[in-house]
Amino acid sequence: MSGQSGTQEALPPLDCTNIEVDSGMDYHESDEDQVPSGCVSITSSVVDYQYEHGRRYHSYSQGNYPMPNDETEQDRLDMHHQIFLKMLDGRLFLAPLDRTPPKRILDIGTGTGIWALDIAEHFPHAHVIGTDLSPIQPTMVLENCRFEVDDAELSWTWPPNHFDFIHSRLLGQSIKNWERYLQQVFHHLRPGGYIELIEHLMDVRSDDGSYPPGCALRLYMHNLNLALAQMGVPNVAARLKELVINAGFVEVKEEVRNMPWGPWPRDPRMKEIGYWALLNSDTSFEAYGLALFTRVLGMTGEEARELCTRAQRDLKNKHIHVYNPNYFIVAKKPFA
Repeated sequence: MSGQSGTQEALPPLDCTNIEVDSGMDYHESDEDQVPSGCVSITSSVVDYQYEHGRRYHSYSQGNYPMPNDETEQDRLDMHHQIFLKMLDGRLFLAPLDRTPPKRILDIGTGTGIWALDIAEHFPHAHVIGTDLSPIQPTMVLENCRFEVDDAELSWTWPPNHFDFIHSRLLGQSIKNWERYLQQVFHHLRPGGYIELIEHLMDVRSDDGSYPPGCALRLYMHNLNLALAQMGVPNVAARLKELVINAGFVEVKEEVRNMPWGPWPRDPRMKEIGYWALLNSDTSFEAYGLALFTRVLGMTGEEARELCTRAQRDLKNKHIHVYNPNYFIVAKKPFA
C-alpha cells in the first residue's frame, strides 16, 4: 500500500538538511527491535541465475548490475521502499502528477516491483510497466501493471513520446552512460510529461566531526567508489541535475534529502528513518560491496565480508553520526 490518504492532514516537510544529534540517545544491536512495524520473455537463460559467495545474481546482461537479487536482497529493497516513503512524507512521488493523472507510467529498474504496484494502485486508470534485469516481481499483480525483463542501457523499443511519467531510482550502480540513458528517457516521454529520478551519493557525510579518519566505514566507501570507477560507473548523484538539463528537460527541480544511518537525530521522524536505515544495513553493506570487492578489486570472499562486517560495526557505534545525501530530481519534457 502506498500509505497515501486524501483525508489525513499532511505532515510538515522533514528538515533533511541540518540534522541535530540527540545527545541522550543510546542504542545497540538489540535496539533494532525498536524499528516500527511493507523486454524479453522469461526463458530458462534469464532465470539461470549466477551464484557467488553464497549470494544470487542476475544472468540477463550478466555483470551489468553488481548487486544480488535473492530473497535477502528483495527484503532489503522492500524495506528501502518504506524508507523512501518516510523520507517523502508518505508520498510515492514529488512530480505534480495529480493535476493531470498519467495514462502510461514506466518504472526503470523496478526491483521487486513494489513502487510500480503502489503507483498502479494510486492511478488505477494508468497502465504501469516495470522493467528490471531480474524477473523477481510477483506474478499476481493488479490488472493495470505488468513487468518485463529488460536492460535500460540497450536501445528502448517503445514508441517515441509514449509515456506520461518515467521513474527510476538507485540505478547509480549499473548505468555507465547516463547521457544516453537520459536521451532515451527524453525520447520516449511525451511532451509535457514528467520524469522523477532518485540517486544517492555513494558516500556518507558527517557534520559534527564524528566520522573518524581511517575507520572501516571510510575504507569500505573508498573501495566501493574505487571499484565502481574501475567498472566505468560514475558517481552521478551530485551531477544528475546538470545531466537532466543537458538532456533537454525543463522545469528541473532538485531536492537533497539526507538519510541518517542510525537513530542518532533528535527529530523523532528523522530518528525513525535512522532506525530503518540501521536495520537495512544488516544486509546493505554486503549487497553493495561483496561482488564489487571480489570481482573488481580481487578480494577473497572472506576478505570482502570481513570489511563489510567491520564497516557495519562502525555504523552501529552511537558516537558516529553519518548520513547519506539522496538527490531527488523532477523535470518536464518541453512541448517544443
